[in-house]
Amino acid sequence: MVSAGVYLIIRTYPLMAAVEHGPALSFIAFIGSFTALFAATIAVAQNDIKKVLAYSTISQLGFMFAALGIGAYVAAIFHLIMHAFFHAHHEVSSVHVDSHTAETGPRQEHNFDPQDMRNMGGLFRKMPRTAWTFIIGGLALSGFPFVTAGFWSKDEILADAWAHEHQVVFAVLALAALLTAFYTGRQIMMTFFGKPRTAAAVNASEHDSIFTWMTIPLMVLAVFAVALGWTGIPTTFPVVGQFSNNPFHEYTASQAEALGIEAAELPFNPVPLTTSVVVALGGLLIGYLVYRKYAARGESEAPDPMARPLGPVYRVLQNKYGFDELYYRVFVKGSQRLANWLFKFDDLWVIDPIVDKVGWLGRRLSEIGHWFDVNIVDRTVNLVGEVAAALGSALRTIQTGKAQNYLFTVLLVLSVALGVFLLLPK
Repeated sequence: MVSAGVYLIIRTYPLMAAVEHGPALSFIAFIGSFTALFAATIAVAQNDIKKVLAYSTISQLGFMFAALGIGAYVAAIFHLIMHAFFHAHHEVSSVHVDSHTAETGPRQEHNFDPQDMRNMGGLFRKMPRTAWTFIIGGLALSGFPFVTAGFWSKDEILADAWAHEHQVVFAVLALAALLTAFYTGRQIMMTFFGKPRTAAAVNASEHDSIFTWMTIPLMVLAVFAVALGWTGIPTTFPVVGQFSNNPFHEYTASQAEALGIEAAELPFNPVPLTTSVVVALGGLLIGYLVYRKYAARGESEAPDPMARPLGPVYRVLQNKYGFDELYYRVFVKGSQRLANWLFKFDDLWVIDPIVDKVGWLGRRLSEIGHWFDVNIVDRTVNLVGEVAAALGSALRTIQTGKAQNYLFTVLLVLSVALGVFLLLPK
């Protein structure tokens, strides 16, 4: 995924350079910003731990394309690689969590969903290594300031947006980053803190399971989710910048310059830095404050704390703006209707009836041809044969083999011919 994404972005450098500051890039920036915010709003109301991560990934892809749209090519690649590590870490952690929940869940309850965060809670004490690594990945995704990879990559995108005076993109991405931190804090609180909300959460454990060894790659990915971001610390950043030569930017910028594109390092600006810190810490804090009492109650049927204040808006977000239903009605049902229409067109209305009629006509023509062959051709041929046979039989009687008979026949014929000649009028 990483290598393919880097290759794709680098190979689009010439195209981006050709349309720089044009409407095409503005459109890409708009689509990227809209996607980042749109997917983040859906993620805040999902209860399936995998769906939260899925919509989070879509949102982060929006960040990358928004960065491309404002010409922040290095920041786009940097965020792509950073996100690949902390999302992979987050994804594996979620698999570990819901696998244990499924393993210990009440199998007699057919409606029990091991991926539903409402069936979790209190897993920090039951699965500490998974919890710590999940939290590290979540903090990286949220852009926890200064120590995580996600902070440095998101801050780079916001800094580029601010430096190139894309204020709308800057504001939209900042809001999306705030929601990212919020739904990550919500996810952590619902999954790992408070009281267990089901028997499956009570019985969850990292030990005596085939998934025990999964915590090792989690710990490795957790290291990358933190330390890998340090390869992109700007040299202009206060204090820590003097210890960094920004190897990621140096390498990527050299690739861009080889394609004739300038990718200079930005001067430090406190506005995007302050924004990055505020939205990351603010989103995590809001997530904690909103969901701490919900987690402490330990009731799987308790309503979501956001459901009442948001009212119908929460249901819209939880239903993903109705896009699943729209997709089902337009594409699934539409495809079914089209398939049924094509079936009728083929089987009942046009294709099969035409084929059947052509077959019927061919059969009738073959029957007529057969009758003509039997009653006309065969009978004519047989009649000719019968006449030839009759003539042969008649002529056979005069073939006696006696010369006097042949001489008599000749004389008879000559006599008849002479008589006819004499009788004809002169």
